[in-house]
Amino acid sequence: MKLSTILVLAASSLPALALDLAPQFITTVSEGVSIRRPYFSDAGKKYALTLDLETELTASEDGALFRFIKLPRAEMRLRPSPLGVNEKIEPANQDRYEQAARKMLPPDAKDVVLDQVTFNPMPINGWTGVRFTFQFQTPAGEVRQSLMFLNILPAQQVVVQIASMAKDFTNASDRGMDILRRWHELDAKAGAGGS
Repeated sequence: MKLSTILVLAASSLPALALDLAPQFITTVSEGVSIRRPYFSDAGKKYALTLDLETELTASEDGALFRFIKLPRAEMRLRPSPLGVNEKIEPANQDRYEQAARKMLPPDAKDVVLDQVTFNPMPINGWTGVRFTFQFQTPAGEVRQSLMFLNILPAQQVVVQIASMAKDFTNASDRGMDILRRWHELDAKAGAGGS
């Protein structure tokens, strides 16, 4: 058997990261009211979020982009982590996670200051994580941004990036964290249709 065939067979036997972070939509019915809801799929499972009318959700690069309409330049991104669940989230690995977070800051960020490090900022659903909050200058003004590495499923770690102008950061951060708190698995019978 040729080496290339062996490599293809070996790669196909590895478990794939199944969580698709490109948002999809489904219509659910609750108490007679139809609601169009976003969800992310993981093999046969669907994980939904509840959004309000002030949040716009679109696919972006390799994940999802949430724009907070009433907050100029405020957004949250959900994307795959460059690290992974095998890189334990613990103080001993803080430097490795911080370096990964710094690489995701915008290229025009100047005078970067790490404001805060929080371990397990979302202790729900059995999630573990670490969140780094930075402050920096850009041509548009002072920005704050948090990067949270979150073990969202047993085999997958994601990064949740929340950024806004410094004056709006508390509001943007609260909105983003509230959206994540509403993460839940959809009942297999819940959907009336998708798009």
